[in-house]
Amino acid sequence: MNMVHIRRIFLQILILTGLLLNASAQDNTIVNKIRFTGIDTLQKEILLKQMNTKARPFTGKLTFWKKSTRFSNFTFDEDLLKLKKYYQQNGFLDVSITYDLQPDKRNKKLDLLIHIRKGTPVSLGEINYSLTGTEENMQILESLKAIITLKPGQLFQDDKIIIAENLIREKFNHKGYPFIRVEKSISLNEKLHIAAINFTVTPGNKSYFGEINLTGDSLINKLYILKHVGIKKSEVFSQATIEKTQEELFDMNLFRYVTIRAMLDSVENNAIPIAIHLKELPRWSLKVGAGYGTEDKIRTSILFKRLNFLGGGRTLSIKGQHSYFTPLSIETKFIQPDVWSKNLDLILNPFFSREREESYEVDRLGTSVTLQKELTKKSAAYVSYTFGKDKVDLSTSKTALSIEEADKLSHNKSGVTFGYNLNTTNDLFSPEKGWKYEGTLTFMGIGFNSQFHYYKIMTEVAYFHSLGNNVVLAGKVKNGIIEPTQGDSQTPIEDRFLMGGALSLRGWGRNQISPENELGSKLGGNSMMETSAEIRFPLYGIFSGTAFMDLGNSWLNSWEFKLNKLNYDAGLGLRVKTPVGPIRIDVASPLFEGKFRTQFFITIGHAF
Repeated sequence: MNMVHIRRIFLQILILTGLLLNASAQDNTIVNKIRFTGIDTLQKEILLKQMNTKARPFTGKLTFWKKSTRFSNFTFDEDLLKLKKYYQQNGFLDVSITYDLQPDKRNKKLDLLIHIRKGTPVSLGEINYSLTGTEENMQILESLKAIITLKPGQLFQDDKIIIAENLIREKFNHKGYPFIRVEKSISLNEKLHIAAINFTVTPGNKSYFGEINLTGDSLINKLYILKHVGIKKSEVFSQATIEKTQEELFDMNLFRYVTIRAMLDSVENNAIPIAIHLKELPRWSLKVGAGYGTEDKIRTSILFKRLNFLGGGRTLSIKGQHSYFTPLSIETKFIQPDVWSKNLDLILNPFFSREREESYEVDRLGTSVTLQKELTKKSAAYVSYTFGKDKVDLSTSKTALSIEEADKLSHNKSGVTFGYNLNTTNDLFSPEKGWKYEGTLTFMGIGFNSQFHYYKIMTEVAYFHSLGNNVVLAGKVKNGIIEPTQGDSQTPIEDRFLMGGALSLRGWGRNQISPENELGSKLGGNSMMETSAEIRFPLYGIFSGTAFMDLGNSWLNSWEFKLNKLNYDAGLGLRVKTPVGPIRIDVASPLFEGKFRTQFFITIGHAF
């Protein structure tokens, strides 16, 4: 071995050692920034999601107790492979990915600059479907072609091809072909960068529902359960029907879990037996809760519930609550499901409550009888008749009463309420999209010697729209009117509109917005309007923030909406995510008052 050769080997060892030492030195440095070249701006977030290497967030210095993100050569090499695979799955088979590591002067922080050269993309060519089956099978396939999004000339993407394959399988499955096989073959023309796809569809025999077997520990009458089972023997098999039935049984709120299996290994004469296994929820339950809010102060609650009370899926519940503004509330609710038709419930609801406001206190004792119909999974309508007695105490008020008004402080009330509600939002606690609507129309003064006669209309609409990156625009509009009828001169003070507080205009304290008499007592309004708008945005982890504005007012006369007499406020809020809804902290200040003052609220749940 000559000296020249030895020198070359020695030089290669030095270079390799230098590279290893450099890599070792870069390991465990803080990843400051990750940047890309050769991509669209909107792609950056998608690419970052493919990587396990993460840059230090802008809150890194604030969250000093958290361990900073550190660079690892091994992890970064895996990330580069993931990025390459992502591009190849989206039609860029010849993608090239290189990078530069840019440490700072002290070698404590590291910027990653990743260069993407996509190359020529692969487009879809011909898309063919091969089918062996009946004329009905051909019709199903033709209907599928209209909704499959794959078209010649589109960018070749693995995900879209898999979606198309699953769509074919799902459609045939819902039409009675659970044994369908779908195979795909892809032919790539490397020169033209075009990929042709052929789907081979073999539906198999058409199948039907067979015997339905109920098993489990349920003591609920089987005939009652079967009323909520949409699966019928001898009907065409459909996986969609199975899923809908499972959801409906679970929504009865009687079972801990519901499983439905199609016994595909026990088929006889194309009939598939169905096994439904149920496990009941505990029949007796007791829930106790406690909390604190700036308005309610300390609040407590207790809920006793008995499922399948007297059989037939009936429910009995007794609930008690206490807070500063509701020192005592007790209600019993008896629910008889499926009275005359499916999802039509009869609800009997005796109640007593003691409520405290600045201008009055009221004891309410009565009963409501409600028929409620679930129209869809997202909407319901009801009609309710309520009768009872209200006893109003104005001793804390500065209001002067006539003899006639004093006689009415303890009065009977009865009336009918028609209601409708709709909820299309995607989340119970923190919706990001969808609508919520609730409307009621009440006619008071029907039967039981009701001493007040009036009608009351309430509507509330809320809308949620995602702006991307977990930022949500939310808005609410609420209106109310109450007007006396049959010659009555006034409406009961306890049913009028008071505004302000954590769920209303947040620049004011609870129920501080109201028409007042000459002595300063709040009378409550017979008309009201309220609007709120919020921007909800993530901060870090379970923390999120909001900026909001509220406006509205309450007016003394019915159908009186003076838009030049509105109250305005604006504020900021912090939300902390919990399993029972977000903890909400809001600070708001009235606008256009000429002086600055704030209201502070702590409570559970969004304002709307």
